[in-house]
Order: sequence, then structure tokens, then C-alpha cells
Amino acid sequence: MKNIRKKMAIVLSIFIIPLNAFAYSNKIILGGDNIGINIQNKGVIVIGFYKVNGHFNKGDNELKIGDVIIRVGNTDINSIKDLTNEIEKNIIDNKVVITFLRNNKEYTTNLLLFKDNEIYKTGLYVKDSIKGIGTLSYIDPETKIYGSLGHEIVEGSSNT
Repeated sequence: MKNIRKKMAIVLSIFIIPLNAFAYSNKIILGGDNIGINIQNKGVIVIGFYKVNGHFNKGDNELKIGDVIIRVGNTDINSIKDLTNEIEKNIIDNKVVITFLRNNKEYTTNLLLFKDNEIYKTGLYVKDSIKGIGTLSYIDPETKIYGSLGHEIVEGSSNT
């Protein structure tokens, strides 16, 4: 029985008790405060549609709420400003070729544009970032290492 206890003690000391302990800081500051979170998306998220000339414009491949437009023509986009700039550069016969993601798969579609008072309209409502909140748990003032609790962040129109 003594041999079994000795063997158990050796096994426990080898596998459970850490051999090295690392301390990164002498002091951390406890949090509990709310923090703002801003997520910059790759591409722009389609969050809705509006009628142009009496109908909804969803492209040949039927864009859906939650699709992420990642390219206009051959140029990657990351913001609404990129989207509008590239649309203006790539209009051919009142259409523009866009590439979008849906369920992590790439699709391409021709999006018909409508000119109204010298402004091209897509019929799309889009968003390029999402904002939310979290809770700061602690921060190391020397290394700026921190821990935080992120709350679920969902884009309200598409629930993604």
C-alpha cells in the first residue's frame, strides 16, 4: 500500500504541480469598467434594400441581407468609401460587377445601377463596421496586457 501511495505522489507531482511559474508583472489594475468595441469588417455588410425606380435591386445572384461585398471589379474593398469609389470607376452600361461572401463562399453578380440627379444609386443599405461593448477585467500598466470580457456583438439588421 505504501508503494502505491509513493507512486501516486510521484505521478501527481510530475503532472499536476507546475515546474515553472512565470510572473509578468508586479502589479495589475482590476477593472470592471465598460469598454467600447469597434469591429472593422473585411468588406461591407448588406443590411437592407430600398426601392429605386419602383423595384428592389438585388443583382443577378439575388443579394441577401448579411452578404458581405468584398470586391468591386478587381479591387478589394473594406469600407463604404471604397465601395462608392470603386463603383464610380467600374460602371459599364449602368452595371457593376461585385463579389460577395455568403456562408464563407464567394459569389459574383452584376448589380444594375440607377442614375438619379447625376448620382448612381445601388438600392443597397450597407455597413462597414459594428460597434458594441465589453467589460475590462484587468490591465497591466507596464506591459499594457489586458483581459476583457467580450459581450456578444450582433449586427442588428442581419443578426450576424
